[in-house]
Amino acid sequence: MTYYIYENWTAGPHKAVVHCAGCMYCNHGLGQSKGGYDRAHGKWHGPYDDLSAARQAQQQLGVVKRPDCGHCMKGAN
Repeated sequence: MTYYIYENWTAGPHKAVVHCAGCMYCNHGLGQSKGGYDRAHGKWHGPYDDLSAARQAQQQLGVVKRPDCGHCMKGAN
């Protein structure tokens, strides 16, 4: 499976969220299909070939808040 990270520095605390590529919010790193994303608010990182690589990259971004997407990553290890 392929993963992306969405780094957002304006929605509350600076955070980096892991998503599955096919997630409706990720859309393979393009953002929501009905509007994309605002580059003034965040940035997509990836793709990453596995969850381990995505988690490692997520930590290297230097943000304190590193959640998983509540939509596509429920139950991910």
